[in-house]
Amino acid sequence: MLRELFIQNLAIIEQASIEFRPGLNVLTGETGAGKSLLVGALELVLGERARGDWIRTGAEEARVEAVFDLPGTPEILASLEEAGLAAGDDLLVRRTVSRSGKNRVHVNDRAATLGLLETLGRSLVDIHGQHEHQSLLHVRRHRELVDLFGGHLPLLEQVSLGVRKLKDLQSRLARMEEEYRRLLSERDLALFQSREISGARLRPGEEEELEQERKRLLHAHRLREVCEEAEQGLYSDRNAVVDTVSHLQKRLLEAAGLDPALQGPAGQLETARAYLEDAAAQVRDYAAGLEGDPDRLEQVEERLGLLHRLKRKYQLGVPELLDRGEELARQLHRLDHFEEERRVRNEEILRVRQRLFQEVETLSGKRKSAAEELESRMEEELGAVGMKDAGFRVEILPIPAEAEERPGEGIRFGDCRVDTSGMDRVEFLIRPNPGQEYRPLRRIASGGELSRIMLALRNVLRNTDELPTLVFDEVDAGIGGAEAEAVGARLKRLSRHVQVLCITHLPQIAVFGETHLKVCKDLEEHQTRFRIQTLEGAERENEIARMLGGRRITEKTRAHAREMMRRGQGEVEP
Repeated sequence: MLRELFIQNLAIIEQASIEFRPGLNVLTGETGAGKSLLVGALELVLGERARGDWIRTGAEEARVEAVFDLPGTPEILASLEEAGLAAGDDLLVRRTVSRSGKNRVHVNDRAATLGLLETLGRSLVDIHGQHEHQSLLHVRRHRELVDLFGGHLPLLEQVSLGVRKLKDLQSRLARMEEEYRRLLSERDLALFQSREISGARLRPGEEEELEQERKRLLHAHRLREVCEEAEQGLYSDRNAVVDTVSHLQKRLLEAAGLDPALQGPAGQLETARAYLEDAAAQVRDYAAGLEGDPDRLEQVEERLGLLHRLKRKYQLGVPELLDRGEELARQLHRLDHFEEERRVRNEEILRVRQRLFQEVETLSGKRKSAAEELESRMEEELGAVGMKDAGFRVEILPIPAEAEERPGEGIRFGDCRVDTSGMDRVEFLIRPNPGQEYRPLRRIASGGELSRIMLALRNVLRNTDELPTLVFDEVDAGIGGAEAEAVGARLKRLSRHVQVLCITHLPQIAVFGETHLKVCKDLEEHQTRFRIQTLEGAERENEIARMLGGRRITEKTRAHAREMMRRGQGEVEP
C-alpha cells in the first residue's frame, strides 16, 4: 500500500507531502490545479522515463519519494534479495532528476538501478488511464489473470514443471548423442589405451616400492658391511657396547646396596641393554637376508622402465593413469551400451511428453471455460459503469510453432508450441459499441473508456490479483448521473480488497471516498503555489457542493452534498 508521497521541485510543485490511507482515496480540485501532476510524480518514482522540463523553474533537480507498506509478494522479495536489499516492513523509493541529465535511484536509502525500480513498480502500483504503466495493457498479464480467475495455478505449475523436465531430458539425450559421436570417433584410440593401461596392471604405491627395492638391490654389499659392523660393535666384538652396558649395570647395582638411589639408573641401563641387544639382532637378520640378486634387479628395472614410459607417454602420474584407465573403461562401456541407454531415455521422454500434452490440453480447456465466465461477468460490469453496449472477449489461440516471441523456449507439439505457460496465447478484446469489431485492449484510444474497462476488470478479478495499489485517472470521462454513481460504488467495493486512488471531477464518485484529498493551485507573489489538503467534515461538504454547483454554493447545494455524502458512505457490496 502507498502510504506517503513526497514531491520537491516538480513542475509547479515546490514541495508537497501527501499521506494516503487504506481504502478509497479520492483526489479532487479545479481543472488545471495539478491533479495529474500527482500521477506523473507517482509514475516517475515507479520507473517511468524522466524529462528535464519537469524540473521546477529555478531549481536544478526534482525529487520524488514514495513510502510503501511492503507487501510480502514473492516477486518483490526476490527482487530485493537479488539486489542485496533487506526486506523490512516499509519500502522507501526515491527518484532524483537533474537538469544535467543525471538520474539517481535509491531503494531503502541505498543506491539502486532504474531496472530494479521498474521491477518493483510493476508489483506495487497499477495506474489506469492514458498511461503506459498499467499492467493490463501488457498481453502477458491476460493469460496470468485468466489462470488466477479460473484457479488454474496448481495445474499451471504441473505444466511448467513438465516442460522444464521434458526440455532437460531432451537436452541430456542430445548431449549423450553428441558425446556418443565423439567417443565413436575416438573408439580405436580409447580401446588401445584402455588395453595398454589395464595390461600394465598398475597398483597404487607400486612405483615407490619398486624404487626402494631397486636401491636395496643395487647397494646390497654396502648395506651388508654396515650392518655387520653395527652388529659386531653392539654385540659380537670384545668390549662390545652390550658388554660394557652390562658391566656398568652390575656396578651400579652393587653401589645401590650402599645407596638405593642408584637403583633407578641401574634399571635404565638394564632397559638400554635389552634395546641394544634387539637392535643387534635386527641388523644381523637384515644382513643375512641381503642378496645381490641380478635377476630380481633386472625385473625391477624393467618394471620401473614400463611405468616411466607410460608416465611420459600420457603425461600422467601412476594414480592419474589408474583414473584414466577407469574413465576409458567407462567410455567403452557407454559405447557398447549406447543403444540400450538411448532407448530407455526415449521411452522416458515419450512418457513425459504424453503426460505433458494431456496436462496442456486440460489447462487449455479450463482456460476456455474460465474465459466464457469472465466474458459474461465483464459485460455485466461494463454495463454498470456506463458501457452497457460494450462487448468483451477473451481470445485464446494456440501459440504457433514458429512464433517469434520467446524463440527456442518452447517445445513443439504438431503445429503449436508449448512453453512453461502452456499452449495458449491469451488476449483481452473489447468492442466499445455494437457494430464495431473486437479490438485488443491495448488499442483502446479513449482514456475514459480504458479506465472504466480496467475498473470492471479489477472488480471481476478483485479476489485474484495481488497488486496492492490501483490508481484510476479519467475514469469519469464522458459519464455522469447514475453511471458515475455506479462507478463510485464499484471503486469503493474494489477498495475493500486493495488500496484505490481515484482522480475525479464528479461528486457522484468523490462521495464514496474514505479519504478525500483536495488539490489547489494558488498565485502568491506572482508565483504559482501547489498545495494539497485532506478534507474532513464541513470542508469536504463544501468541496462536494463546489463540484455540484460551481463557485456559488447555496444552501440547496450544501443539502444535496450532505445527502450524497450519506449515500456514498453507506454500505457497499463487498
